[in-house]
Amino acid sequence: MAVKTYKTDAPRITLAMLRGACKEQRDIFRKEWPEGAEVTIENVRRAQELGLSLIWGERWITDPARKAYLEARVQALKAYNEARVPARKAYLEATAPAWEAYYEATATAWKVYREALAQAWVAAYIASVAEREAQPSKAS
Repeated sequence: MAVKTYKTDAPRITLAMLRGACKEQRDIFRKEWPEGAEVTIENVRRAQELGLSLIWGERWITDPARKAYLEARVQALKAYNEARVPARKAYLEATAPAWEAYYEATATAWKVYREALAQAWVAAYIASVAEREAQPSKAS
């Protein structure tokens, strides 16, 4: 018995609409929604989980709706960044001693590396000059 599909009036995004998207993004979309996807909060959340970029879809948003959307994005990003401040501060405080120990432990090795690099560069440059000078002149 064939499964009957019903057409809805909900807005949809189809693979044909993704002409400008890269192959990887189109493949992900095709695998998840071979018949296209209704524009629902659940499907947008699923698209985010799958790593699909929502930015390309902004071109379908009208200018008045884009203004409200961009304001919502700004407010969401502001709230996110404000929530990160205490966590970032705690992270920096916790990792500062480890970074200090790392830099102390590698300082001598870094100096040796830089000195070896300087010497190798000078030797290579001098060798190159000597090689050029040993070649016969093209003007003769």
